[in-house]
Amino acid sequence: MDFERIGRARLMMRLPRHRKQLLELRFLALSTLIEAYGVAVVTRDELSEHAMSNEPLTAEYADKCQAIEDKVVMLLTNISPRFIN
Repeated sequence: MDFERIGRARLMMRLPRHRKQLLELRFLALSTLIEAYGVAVVTRDELSEHAMSNEPLTAEYADKCQAIEDKVVMLLTNISPRFIN
């Protein structure tokens, strides 16, 4: 499973103001966060689909997703203009 592709697509939906940057920018710090986000959202979604889901664990992954979103926004907001085409 390509977690970076999944994470990038999901973040583009969740962060419309940053779609262009998410689509165009490629550097290690951002790619690492995007991949981690992909893993977290897939895990969160799989946990929430199960009827006998572990609610505290699902909530933990929802919190992880939000924390990664916040880090991505902070990174994209504070990025140097020399990285932007």
